[in-house]
Amino acid sequence: MDSPRVTSRLNDRVGRAHSHLIWLASLAGRAGAGLARAVRGSYRQSAVRTSLATRVLLVLVSIAAASTTIAGLLQDNSLTADLQRAAKARLEGAAAMAGQLADQYLAAQVERCRAISSTPQFLANVEARHVPTLLHFASELATTHGAAAVLFLDAGQNVLAGAGDEGLRRRLLRHLDHSSAARPEGARGAATVCTFLGYDGGVYSAAGVPLRDDGRTLGSLIALTALGERQLAAWSGLCRNRVWIGASGSDPSLLVRSIDDLELRVCITVDAEREALANSRWNLLTGGLAGLALASAVSIFLARSLVRPICAIGVATERIRAGDLGFRLDDQRRDEVGDVARAFNLMLDSLRHNIDHRVRAENQVSHQSRHDSLTGLGNRRSLKDRLASTLDASRVRESRVGVIFLDVDRFKDVNDALGHTAGDELLVEVAKRLRTCVATGAVGADGQDQVFVARMGGDEFTIVLCDVRDRQEIEAVADRILAALAVPYSLRGRELVLTASLGIAVWPDDADDVEALLCESDMAMHQAKNHGGGGYEFYSDSMQEVVARRLALDNGLRHALENNEFELFYQPKVDLGTNQITGMEALLRWRHPAYGMVGPDEFIPRLEETGAIVPIGAWVLRTAMQQAVEWQCDRSAPVGIAVNVSVRQIEQGDDFVNEVTALLGATGLDPRLLDLEITEGVLLEDPEAAIVVLEKLRQLGIGLSLDDFGTGYSSLSQLRQLPFDTLKLDRSFICGADSDPDAAALVGSIIAMAKVVELRVVVEGVETRKQRRLLEQLGCDEIQGYLISKPMPAAAATAMLRGKRRRRLRPEQLAAHLARSLR
Repeated sequence: MDSPRVTSRLNDRVGRAHSHLIWLASLAGRAGAGLARAVRGSYRQSAVRTSLATRVLLVLVSIAAASTTIAGLLQDNSLTADLQRAAKARLEGAAAMAGQLADQYLAAQVERCRAISSTPQFLANVEARHVPTLLHFASELATTHGAAAVLFLDAGQNVLAGAGDEGLRRRLLRHLDHSSAARPEGARGAATVCTFLGYDGGVYSAAGVPLRDDGRTLGSLIALTALGERQLAAWSGLCRNRVWIGASGSDPSLLVRSIDDLELRVCITVDAEREALANSRWNLLTGGLAGLALASAVSIFLARSLVRPICAIGVATERIRAGDLGFRLDDQRRDEVGDVARAFNLMLDSLRHNIDHRVRAENQVSHQSRHDSLTGLGNRRSLKDRLASTLDASRVRESRVGVIFLDVDRFKDVNDALGHTAGDELLVEVAKRLRTCVATGAVGADGQDQVFVARMGGDEFTIVLCDVRDRQEIEAVADRILAALAVPYSLRGRELVLTASLGIAVWPDDADDVEALLCESDMAMHQAKNHGGGGYEFYSDSMQEVVARRLALDNGLRHALENNEFELFYQPKVDLGTNQITGMEALLRWRHPAYGMVGPDEFIPRLEETGAIVPIGAWVLRTAMQQAVEWQCDRSAPVGIAVNVSVRQIEQGDDFVNEVTALLGATGLDPRLLDLEITEGVLLEDPEAAIVVLEKLRQLGIGLSLDDFGTGYSSLSQLRQLPFDTLKLDRSFICGADSDPDAAALVGSIIAMAKVVELRVVVEGVETRKQRRLLEQLGCDEIQGYLISKPMPAAAATAMLRGKRRRRLRPEQLAAHLARSLR
């Protein structure tokens, strides 16, 4: 760094700052003399007041002037050295960072070459030394990655092929010959290249990696990329100083790296130091004037506040102590007593204000403890108190009480799509509609409203109906609530249509106390939600059995896997062209020790919610693959195995891919015989990450099927961008298609469009021969359903496959069957 030039510039600024400090000191002296004269002039009016003011003013002004002068002189002596050290440290730091950026840039180029050269196809072409193919690879790599030149070398550092600037390639070869000659004889051959080269006035990064296969060195791949102005500008931004290639300029600079006859340098300017000097000078001036002003203000304030004794305060304090907060001192006097009187009066006003504020705060806390802060409705505590008092009054009047437990359907989707703030706004609107639609204006004998609405928390509300006559009256209120909530909402420029699930319990028919009544209305609400939502259910005793069964199943799921209670059933898929079984779908079943065979609809959603589907899904995948290997050894024609994969498993990312890879290696199953069936839900939360996982699975040779198509959000136009091989049409499409021309036309359109995007089509739920004939006419590839077979245990599936094996196919049918199975 050119430190003399920096020192000269800083000394000029320091000299000017020193002259300003001398001017500031003289100004402080003149100001002190002027104030002294003013104090002497006022001494004749009030000896006590002026004497105190004089002493305070002189002391404070002297302290302010002396401290400002001393601080300025000390700062002037140290500022030059500090700024020099700061400039030098900043330049050295920028140079170190520029060096690190250059090293990271080279490392990134090497890693990119290593990633390009790691594919088996690439290594095979290098090993074959097919020059046209290598020339094509070199040109394609140079074009794709913006390289100025690309070289393929054999193990003896001889050129196999190259692309790009010929002179640049010769420059690289001279560098390699020089580097190889400098290494020991035993270290000759292909090695990693990571350096900068100068050529034709420019700098190029040379990055190369050896090409190895099974421990053998096949050669090297080397790419040269120009270090352009854009990259230097990016480094300059990161270093916060200019980085360039060339000789030193007028500003201080430091050499980062020599590249042949060129230099990579970083420079700084002294603008920051200049600005620091200007700021320092301004701060000294401002601080001195502020100190004088503060000294004058403090001296006047102290002189006016501490001159005379305050005798009247004693009487005032006695009355205040007695609780007379309305008492006020006479504050009309313009002396110290008047100042103290005004201060006391302000203190009394503040004290009374604080007492009033505390009373309001206590009232607010009491209100918030019994009301929801978002909607203003009663909360859980006030609901229980109100319900308890209502039940007591109803016992006397021998009337009924209805409790409606309300939960907004799919409210989580609103939070996920629009955010929690929008969700809160929606809850406020729901609360307004509830108050409006249930308000009757009637008041009971106890003076309270006949209807009470409370928010339990989240999207749950409770409505208490007092003195109801029968269930028809409650049903009328429930219908009004559903109708009011079904009116579309306008939320942040969007129109939303919501439904709600209502559970109803009636006192004393269903329960005797508050807790039981709330619990049973909650049960009824969940029953309504299980029926699809958008309706209401009255509590019944059978719901207790449903809840007990659900709890028992939830507890049993925790140990079902370790107790070997899970079992795989298999349902065949049949090729419509050959009438042969091409695959089996593995279906999970749970044989509960108390309830027997439990359907998947009861326990699969619970596994999804708790995350237990991940280890159980791994067990399903391993068991199904082992079974497929047994069938593969037992049959003359291969049969595939299809396994359903959960969204939670896909969310595991590379861990799931590694798990599948390990299972393929452990079981020895041909990857082409494994088909993973994935529902559309995997593409909703993070579609980009899901597609990356699916692409990696597909690279293993595994088939991918989009399961239950038509029940979610995918369209056939989107399938062109998704890595699926097969489309499984949901059973709801084929149901009735054999008798409804419109339904048949819809199925035919989907099959035709799937063929356009080169997807095989499997239709689930085929139960009649008429449906099968229709699908054959529409060009469907495979079918699955009760027409072929219900899901069956492994032994029964093995017996079916053995029976099918006895029916030999003609050679052309066997060839077509093998092609479809291994596709």
